[in-house]
Amino acid sequence: MRRDFVPLCSRIALHLLGLLSMEGHRWDLPFLAFLVEVLECLDLRDCADSILEIMSRHLRNECRERRRLALRGLVVLSKDPSMARRMGTVSQRLVDVLGDADGEVVRMSLSVFMNVLQYKNILVSSTTAPKLAEALLPLFDHDNSHVQLLSTQLFEKVMDLVVDEGKKPLKRIVSQSLLPLFLHCHEENQRVAEASMKTLHCATGFLKKRGLKQLVKKEKLPKFGKCLGWPGGT
Repeated sequence: MRRDFVPLCSRIALHLLGLLSMEGHRWDLPFLAFLVEVLECLDLRDCADSILEIMSRHLRNECRERRRLALRGLVVLSKDPSMARRMGTVSQRLVDVLGDADGEVVRMSLSVFMNVLQYKNILVSSTTAPKLAEALLPLFDHDNSHVQLLSTQLFEKVMDLVVDEGKKPLKRIVSQSLLPLFLHCHEENQRVAEASMKTLHCATGFLKKRGLKQLVKKEKLPKFGKCLGWPGGT
């Protein structure tokens, strides 16, 4: 139905954008839901900034459904290279919701970051990198394995794509990641274990700890644990 009525959906969506720009509109939830459903059909060239502003505003809304809808919209938008480059305007909001108690909200926020950082010409700023990395650390232990996986993979991307001036402030947080990453190398979930191993290898390289990097590369994890002072290391 959405494909068959693209011109009509576009006209309705553009009209709703104007209404959604007015805060406190009593129909904003169904309007937002419709907008999110038709995002893939829209020509975003003339309304990109308006859409991002609306999604950003609903990210900080106390209503769970509004936050979820805003994130669903951002997941769609972040798949578009031109929109991904604009996501810096909502990066702090996305970092903030990583501490949300709603696992689905956290998962979608991680997905947005992952989508954006797949484009190699997009780097992580020196201000965003430490905040994002710090927010990711507790997610390694999340009870949702998909959140664990995405947070671990995103942590690696932050190390790879941080701008040069952001590397020094990131080192303290990367150092804190070594033990939890090492522990998650032993996860029953094979995908999480493999991602943890890969990210741990990246972290030791980032910190220029050649000895530890070699232990990870050769999968000598018990010895690695001993170097970290972990009681289970032998």
